[in-house]
Amino acid sequence: MATRNTKSSAGGGQDRGEVRLRGKRLPTLDKELAIVRTGSPKSGRMATRRSDQADVMVRKMGKALSKPGISKAAIFQGRVAGKIFAYSVDPSDATRIVREGPDGTLRIGRVVGGKFKLAD
Repeated sequence: MATRNTKSSAGGGQDRGEVRLRGKRLPTLDKELAIVRTGSPKSGRMATRRSDQADVMVRKMGKALSKPGISKAAIFQGRVAGKIFAYSVDPSDATRIVREGPDGTLRIGRVVGGKFKLAD
């Protein structure tokens, strides 16, 4: 809430008035200037679709994560399927990464500098 004391011109400068505003004060570069946003902060926001709300998404994620793994059709689809790889951790050595191509070939390597490098 912003307040400001002002001199009233009717009382010869002796009466003080007060201005009260209800809203959110916005930051400014000047201490003498106050900008206040009034009204509902939710005005202009689009309503969230029911399918995108948290309770629905948690239910969908729980259903998807209840089964181990993910289908290959979900990963290798579209015209860029040749450039997409599935990565997983090698179960025998956690420092190694297994890269699977769309044709099913497995390559073992490590991530160095953010890129996959084949193991020697």
